[in-house]
Amino acid sequence: MSKGILLPAKRRWWIAVGACALAIVCAATLSSTSRGSTTSRSGAARAAVANVPFSSIEQSVSTSYPKPKSGKFRLAYLNPETGQEFLNILGQSMGLETKKLGGSFTELYAGGSVNTQVSQFNQLIAQKVNGIAVFGLDPKSLAPDVARARKAGIHLVTIDLNFTNTKASALGGYESQVWQRRDQAAYLTAKYMAQHLAAGSSLGTIDLIVKVPSIVFSIQRDDYWAKKFGLKVAGIASNPTDDIAGGETAMTTLLGQYPGIKGLMAYNDASAIGAYAAARSAGVTGLIFGGENGGSDALAAIKAGRETFSPKIDAPGIGKDWAWGLYDLQEGIKIPGTITSGTPVLVDKSNVSSTVSWEQQLKQEYPGG
Repeated sequence: MSKGILLPAKRRWWIAVGACALAIVCAATLSSTSRGSTTSRSGAARAAVANVPFSSIEQSVSTSYPKPKSGKFRLAYLNPETGQEFLNILGQSMGLETKKLGGSFTELYAGGSVNTQVSQFNQLIAQKVNGIAVFGLDPKSLAPDVARARKAGIHLVTIDLNFTNTKASALGGYESQVWQRRDQAAYLTAKYMAQHLAAGSSLGTIDLIVKVPSIVFSIQRDDYWAKKFGLKVAGIASNPTDDIAGGETAMTTLLGQYPGIKGLMAYNDASAIGAYAAARSAGVTGLIFGGENGGSDALAAIKAGRETFSPKIDAPGIGKDWAWGLYDLQEGIKIPGTITSGTPVLVDKSNVSSTVSWEQQLKQEYPGG
């Protein structure tokens, strides 16, 4: 996620003061010893990297729901944020596919507020929609609404709710979930780091101050795969505002606490872009900055050299899957408890110019949309 999670003014003020102080410390400490380019691995080490295979529960599930029939169903999407490209693409894709299937679509934006999302959930239940795709900020807070919706006969699908059990019975009332393939994205991230850094290099990570399950899992897997590839994770800092400025704050903290890090693994691209800006301000060069999502901000930043790489998640596919899953459920078709989105694609300077953006993908699939 990126924009929309706002903190109280007093807390934001203290975060800004802290960031400034840490930036001064970093600049004083590192300005005379800016890091040069990183050390590449030897041929033997690169071969060792290639011998770390990807193995995950993600490989055990289907990649799609059954294709549904057309119908005039009313579907909705609870978008947890406002103005965040990845989340909005999910809604655009779901809406376009719903329209293609003959139904109607509603999207509500919570603006990063758990209370607002609970209220919006209740609103959709009162409107008696046929199905809802839920991207929950705090799944526990939504549990009573999930129970009410199911009692009212409203079908529910979600995203990245449970990472260890693929059955619908483990989803707390949701009938199915779509995995973003966060584990595979983390594998691609760690592998890229291992291919471009010396063995044993130290990395930092950035998560979000709000502990969204998919983000927590993503960072855990970044840590897991980095260690598998022979790298070290020095520590973690949280993005307080879910945007580029928050990424700068988090990276300033990391540089102050772990000045020897050679790379950064972030839960999204805004954090990686902000981390680059913080390192540059502190006079630190030669780091590798890995984000995640692969949206238009990532493509532009990679082209400009402000982000090194990003695994591009299949956001359009997830929105389409939601529409199919809810239509299947409404039509009485049995669906898997868990499916995965399309395979993530690692984007860096070698292929960024030929990478199609999410918006372009939607235009190609829904030319009249």
